[in-house]
Amino acid sequence: MVKLGELNSVKAARVFADYCVTQGWSVQAVVEDAQRAAIYVDESQLQPVNQALQEFLHNPGHPRYDAAAWQRSQTVSGFGGGQLWSGLQFKDVSGPFTVLVLLLALLVYGWQQVAPQQASAALGIFVQFAAINVQESWRWFSPALLHFSLTHLVFNLMWWWLLAGQFERRLGTGQLVSLALSSALIANVAEYLLVGPHFGGLSGVVYALFGYFWWAGRLNPAQGLYLEKGMVAFMLIWMLLGFLDVLWVSMANWAHLGGLLAGCGWAWLLRHKAARPD
Repeated sequence: MVKLGELNSVKAARVFADYCVTQGWSVQAVVEDAQRAAIYVDESQLQPVNQALQEFLHNPGHPRYDAAAWQRSQTVSGFGGGQLWSGLQFKDVSGPFTVLVLLLALLVYGWQQVAPQQASAALGIFVQFAAINVQESWRWFSPALLHFSLTHLVFNLMWWWLLAGQFERRLGTGQLVSLALSSALIANVAEYLLVGPHFGGLSGVVYALFGYFWWAGRLNPAQGLYLEKGMVAFMLIWMLLGFLDVLWVSMANWAHLGGLLAGCGWAWLLRHKAARPD
């Protein structure tokens, strides 16, 4: 994809990109900063998209742009809404692996409510199993499905749904599976070696996705995977507060850091990979 130009309104750029997609053009709006967004387009479609952009700039309030936004399942009022947080239609922001992990985490949480010790014993990392019995080496991954409160579960699944769903749609199921499994392994091993075996949660993988979005927005903005600066700051501060141990909850801090580094590494590895068109 090639860069067509920039708009000094992020919201306007997203509305225009939505309109182009409904016309069958491969167009992405990529945020450069809080005030600017770049328009990327497939090189073979450069001429018609450029003409459409001139029409949009001449009359951005035309009803066809609002209609296109609704067609793309986005909630728009004028130039309202945002790519990450608006139009959260399940079918639009999820793929098969995203849904599978979400359902597994919900089922495991239900199991934990019925038989907490049995569920933790079956899925957690324990020295006598993980370090000795090679046949149960899958235990290095399974703690990602364990959650110890409803708040813990909802927080992780919300981020998983939003970030993993976008990642899977843009880069494919295979890439998401690879990132999720590798980051779960790195996060779980880090927490086990530095703290101990008693932990769980999808947050290590969530932080890997966060790290990917953070650095992919810098290394390959044409992928269309990025986070606003305020959200990046929130996630980094949240992790720092966990290490400072000033929060009211116990956090698997080394799993978070391990996942974050894994996600940043994946962003570098895939820095030249083109994203699928929406």
